[in-house]
Amino acid sequence: MTLTQNDHTDIGTLIAYAVQPTQRPGRSQEYRRVLGRYRTESDFRIAADAVLHGLSAQVLSDGDFGLVLGVSPESPFAFRVGDMPHAATRIGRLVAGLVLVGVAAYAYPTPADLEEERIRRITDVEFEQWMRAICERMQKHDAAGEPVPDDGLDEAWRAYHEMPSTLVGDRGRGSGRLSPKCALYWVRNILGWLVEQGMARADSTGGTWMLTERFRIQVKDMASEPAYTFLAEVARRPQAANRPFAADNGEEA
Repeated sequence: MTLTQNDHTDIGTLIAYAVQPTQRPGRSQEYRRVLGRYRTESDFRIAADAVLHGLSAQVLSDGDFGLVLGVSPESPFAFRVGDMPHAATRIGRLVAGLVLVGVAAYAYPTPADLEEERIRRITDVEFEQWMRAICERMQKHDAAGEPVPDDGLDEAWRAYHEMPSTLVGDRGRGSGRLSPKCALYWVRNILGWLVEQGMARADSTGGTWMLTERFRIQVKDMASEPAYTFLAEVARRPQAANRPFAADNGEEA
């Protein structure tokens, strides 16, 4: 089959939807149409995969919640920790990266968790306490001479551990708000960023977030990263802090 100009236009349309993570096929007839072509037409799929390969990206999932892409660091679609909101400083980038990987290890501490398709609920205050307990365990490992297999992670947990859990500003525009100098600020900042990326939803009760299937797929793709592997392993150890998140069998929005 020779692809036509319209076929190539549809490939571009499909990729355009894929890089807008809050888009859903269920909300767009056009998205459903081009996604359906990807699923059912082999020539169309091969051509779309080739274009994505040229962009250093690949399809991780083509499920009902849309086309989920995995990207290499050199891809124009790759995100960097410094792109996250309010993460312009080195400390901000370190703590933001640690919280992001920590959320992944908290929600999916085992390979079996990564295979289970269900939404995870995470409460910001409980996660902050869990993250702090993990840092305290890493402090003990450090004192015992156990190395952390990632220089960035080693620096990040120390920065997090030095922060208070909460700190409210008392002057200027930050008066009455959580300060970037406290850990809970970064936890909420990253969970809010995950919402913008279609990987979480804020619960209407406040303080609780639901991690979506898109997040699980992305974590599964990064499961070999040393920082995630190490944090998940620490979390699985017998004395690790409890992970009080509840199961939820609901469907993704």
